[in-house]
Amino acid sequence: MTRVLLISTYEQGHQPLGVAAPTAALMAAGHDVAAFDLAVESVSPERLGVDAADADLIGISTPMHTAARLGIRIARQLEAMSDKIVFYGLAANSLRDLGLGRAISGDTDLQLVALANGDEPQLTPVFDREKRLVPDRSLLPPLEQYARYMDASGVAHLAGHVEATRGCAHRCTHCPLTPIYAGRLRLNGADTVLADIDQQVAMGAEHITFGDPDFLNAPDLAVDLLRASAESHPGMTFDATIKVEHLIEHEGLLEEMSALGVTFITSAFESVDDRLLEILDKGHTASDLDRVLHSTQEVGIALRPTWLPFTPWTAAKDYLGLLQFVETRGLVDLTPPVQLGLRLLVPADSPLVEPMREMNALISYDADGLTWNWRHPDERMDALQSQVASLAERGASFAEIKQAACLALGAEPWPNLPAPHLHRPGLTEDWFC
Repeated sequence: MTRVLLISTYEQGHQPLGVAAPTAALMAAGHDVAAFDLAVESVSPERLGVDAADADLIGISTPMHTAARLGIRIARQLEAMSDKIVFYGLAANSLRDLGLGRAISGDTDLQLVALANGDEPQLTPVFDREKRLVPDRSLLPPLEQYARYMDASGVAHLAGHVEATRGCAHRCTHCPLTPIYAGRLRLNGADTVLADIDQQVAMGAEHITFGDPDFLNAPDLAVDLLRASAESHPGMTFDATIKVEHLIEHEGLLEEMSALGVTFITSAFESVDDRLLEILDKGHTASDLDRVLHSTQEVGIALRPTWLPFTPWTAAKDYLGLLQFVETRGLVDLTPPVQLGLRLLVPADSPLVEPMREMNALISYDADGLTWNWRHPDERMDALQSQVASLAERGASFAEIKQAACLALGAEPWPNLPAPHLHRPGLTEDWFC
C-alpha cells in the first residue's frame, strides 16, 4: 500500500474533481490517500511539510494555468521531496523541465495508480477508454466552502460540479486542451456522472455545473443526463459551457434544455473580429454571436459570453468594437471587468507559438509564468492591456474602462448606454483559465 497525498491549489471555485476522481481510483487499487484543497483550506507550511514527508507519493493537481503556477509554489516549498512529487493534469507538461517533480497528462487517474504501484511515468499523454469510477469526495471540504449558484431572484444555492466527458472534439488553437487531447473525446459514463450528481445532492447541492470543455461535444449523452437528473431531482438547476458553433448546430435542443432546468450557459465568444476567430479556429463568426444571444434568450436561458480581448492580432478597432458589442447587447453586467483586460496566454506547446514567431511577436519564454512573453505590433495595445488590467484589479466600471480605451486609442467616446443591473443566473465566483 502506497501513501498518497493529493494537493489541489485551485479548480475554478468548485470541489476539485482533480482530487475526487484519482482518490476513487487510488483507493480502489488499495492505496491510502490524503488530500488538501488549498483554495479553501488553511494549511500551514509546517502541516503541509509533515503530511508530505509522511507520503510516498505527492500528486499536485494542475488542471489549468492558474493551478499550475500555484502548484509551482507548493513544489518549491517541498523541494527536498521532488523525487516523490508528480504534477498531473492538463497543464502538467509545462512543468516537466522545472526540476520540481515528474509530470503526467492526458487521462491521469490510472497513471497515478500506476505510479503508486511503482511503475515509471509515461512521458507522453496517455488516453484510456476505461469507464470512470464515481469520484470520491469524502476527503474534500463541504460544498458550503465553494462558489454558490445565484438564481434569477438573487437567492444563493449550494452548487455541485460534474464532468460528463474528458478532452474535446475541437482544436481551438489557443486552448490548452489542444496540445494534449488533439481532438480526442472520452465519455465518463452516464451511470458514473449520475451517481456523482446524486452524492452531491445528498451533500446539499441544489444546482449542478457540467464542467465539460463543451457539454454538447456529446449531445445525446448531455440530454440523457439532463433528463435523468431532472427526473431524479425535480427543481434541480444546471449550467454548462457550450461553443457558439454547437449552440447553432443544436439550436433545437435549447428549449428542452431550458425546460429540464438549464438556467445559464457560458460560451467563449472571444472576439468580434472574424480574422481572429479564424486564427483561433473557433468555428464561428462575429455574425453568429447575435444569433445565439437571441436563441438562448427566446427559451429563457441566460448566456454568459467570455472574451479574449488582447492578442497580437487584435487591432485597436477590434478592441473598441468588442466594447461596443458588450454595451449595445446589454452584456455589461455579465462581463466582469477582469475579462476586458485578459491577455493571450501562450504555453510552450501552444499551436500559436510558430505563427507568433513568424510575425516577430515573441520576446522570451517565462518559465515561472508558464507562457511566452509577446509584444503587440501596436505599442498602444500593450500599454492599454496593462492599464485595463490595473483598472479591473481596483474594481473600475465598464464606463471607466471604455473611457480609458478611447483615450488611449485616440477614439471619440460614444455616449454611455443605460446598463441597469439585473439578477441573471450565475455562480458567485467568475472563473478564467
